[in-house]
Amino acid sequence: MKLNNRFIFGIVSIALAAVVAFVAIPAVSRQTNGKTEIVRVVQPVRKGAVLTTKDIEIVEVGGYNLPPNIARNENDVVGKYVTADLDAGDYILSSKVSFAPVSSDIQLSSIPSGKVAISLTVKSLASGLSDKLQTGDIVRVYHYLDGANEIPELRFVQVLSVTDSKGVNVDYSRELSEDEEKRQSATVTVLAAPEQAKIITALENDGVAHVALICRDNEKLANELLETQDAILREIYDPADEEADDEEDEAEADESAVTENPADTTSVPDGDDPEDDENESDSGGEE
Repeated sequence: MKLNNRFIFGIVSIALAAVVAFVAIPAVSRQTNGKTEIVRVVQPVRKGAVLTTKDIEIVEVGGYNLPPNIARNENDVVGKYVTADLDAGDYILSSKVSFAPVSSDIQLSSIPSGKVAISLTVKSLASGLSDKLQTGDIVRVYHYLDGANEIPELRFVQVLSVTDSKGVNVDYSRELSEDEEKRQSATVTVLAAPEQAKIITALENDGVAHVALICRDNEKLANELLETQDAILREIYDPADEEADDEEDEAEADESAVTENPADTTSVPDGDDPEDDENESDSGGEE
């Protein structure tokens, strides 16, 4: 007896349906409904802090589509340093914790050659821009000593960090959580040339410094202002170089003028002086 194609197709369809119903679906269901324990943060933890048992909890969640490097027990994270800010409810990945201490002062690790980092004291709320300074700001420093005066050497200065009275960095760029208390800035660390550092040191002993915000979140303008400040420092502390450059520019300008407008010169052959001809004519007339 020959089997027609429809009968064969029906048998195959039934077999495939049985495989899907009794094999594939249960396997997917086990993966999606399967539970596993992971570590979750219960309160904000800032970069560089050490994780403790008070910062985390173990919760049971669905195991489907979880990252392979997620922390699953306390031993994976407790006692390690956090490499990024964590908020309540965040899962912890192995890439966000480290055995080695993490420096929160990244800016201090990349100080350009010829520059220094130096701090100036914020002696009042007003002198520190009402606790609104942020890393990367360009500020102008004034001082009050026998009157308020602007300091040319500190016209454009970059802020590296702001710290509280305990030396802990203060980040005013983010919103505070409900249970987090606002901290007042006590010092401002800036990037400075050695000449600027000497002036800041003098201000710490002889006057009150005030900072005024000039630029924020504008990298192009910030670079231009810092270049302008470097030019001011060169003009003040290297006047000889500036005068040499001015003299060189003047010499080049004079040379260019001579080349473009050469002096008119007319050569007269020997023996053809017009005055001699005139004298000869007069002599002939008298004779």
